Amino acid sequence: MPSIRRSFFPGAIAIALALIVLQLVYFQLAQPVRAAARSAVQAQTYRFYGSSHSMMYTATGDWYQQQGNWCGIASIRAIQRYDWLYYDGGSPQWDNSQSAIRNRLNSYSSPWGSGGGYVTSDISRDFGTDPHSVAYGAWYDTPPSTSSQPYWFHNWIYRTSALTATYDLSTDFGVNTVSHNDPVTVMIDAGYHSFVIDGFYASSDPSLGGDTLQSIDTWDPWLNHANNSPDGTHPYNATEQEVWSISDWTSLSKLWGKGYGNSSDPEPDTANHYYVPPFPKYNVSHHWNTYFVTIEQDRINNDSTSFDYAIDQNGHLAPHN
Repeated sequence: MPSIRRSFFPGAIAIALALIVLQLVYFQLAQPVRAAARSAVQAQTYRFYGSSHSMMYTATGDWYQQQGNWCGIASIRAIQRYDWLYYDGGSPQWDNSQSAIRNRLNSYSSPWGSGGGYVTSDISRDFGTDPHSVAYGAWYDTPPSTSSQPYWFHNWIYRTSALTATYDLSTDFGVNTVSHNDPVTVMIDAGYHSFVIDGFYASSDPSLGGDTLQSIDTWDPWLNHANNSPDGTHPYNATEQEVWSISDWTSLSKLWGKGYGNSSDPEPDTANHYYVPPFPKYNVSHHWNTYFVTIEQDRINNDSTSFDYAIDQNGHLAPHN
């Protein structure tokens, strides 16, 4: 037995030392792996790029939309109120109520005529306000444009996928934006409704490109600050301001899972047919239908290319006759 005890202790010490050495080696080898794992987690950290939430809350103070087909009108009101807050901390010197905006939209007709819709500034037989009339209202009701603070608006038509259009839209937001992180009106649910988008949660500045979008921040004019609606329903957002994942945004038909176009929101139908599809010269069959439609503040000077003109995803004039 004594001989067994003497051989055991040196062996045990050797094993213990070997284990210590192995642990040290493992610790050194594991450090880069752990650092890489931390970097991967940090790379997926998302922050908000967009409008001021406090100013958005003030700008939407008269929501919900005061008539069942006034989502575009409520959106115009919110955007112009936001822009005046940004511009000089004030508000327009004229009546900027939803009803006044509706009357204004009903007192203007495009150069190629009225489409016979709800308001004369529609170029379609729209049940409410179509993208052309909303572009006109956004331009009219926002501050005067300067070289440093352009308040120029156009109807943008993205003839791409929902995801590509969303990434293109996201470049309006960030440090290097062309639009002061101005809220954007987006037609959803095939045109039945509109949201105001005030930014994105992303891995890096969307305006610089190369970012990964996590989610989109939406404001629903169907709801007020108490999250009540005109008829008690919540067909879109559960709350006035709601964040949707990019996956939901681009797949749910009530959002951007489906392009523009339904019987209540048809294609243009004007007297001289300037924007009435199809457009065989461009091999394009539609104006709005099947595409993804927004009204955005941009740097396309309204003096040379007025709000009357629609813009495609490349920043060019949309096809027309």
